Amino acid sequence: MSNDSHTLCKEERLCGKIAITELFASGKTYFQVPYKLVWTAVAEPYPYPSRFAVTVPKRLFKHAVHRNLLKRRTREAFRLNKQFLNTAVKEHQHIRLMLIYTSAKILPYRDLDAAMKKILQHIACQYASSD
Repeated sequence: MSNDSHTLCKEERLCGKIAITELFASGKTYFQVPYKLVWTAVAEPYPYPSRFAVTVPKRLFKHAVHRNLLKRRTREAFRLNKQFLNTAVKEHQHIRLMLIYTSAKILPYRDLDAAMKKILQHIACQYASSD
């Protein structure tokens, strides 16, 4: 595991049909405009404290270039702010996150970054209080 907290490597990305299905089946939800968050804490060893995925619905943005722009901005906001979450996660546990973009507008990075900070702080507080 890298000590550099400002990276988002492949192992930190949530992928796989089983993992995502389990997340939606047993995860908690939280809304913070422009995102809907689905997350769950998992008690299994994993080298990184969190695994993350983002989706932008095709029904809101028909052009792939717009969906990709929003996913890049969201991943960047997560990458720069994930220390809020990683400091709260205990050893031998990790958190799975899925962010769904819900706004019909393309918001500037500044707004996405502010929403990401609120989301990650909320999860860290919820995670700490659930133990």
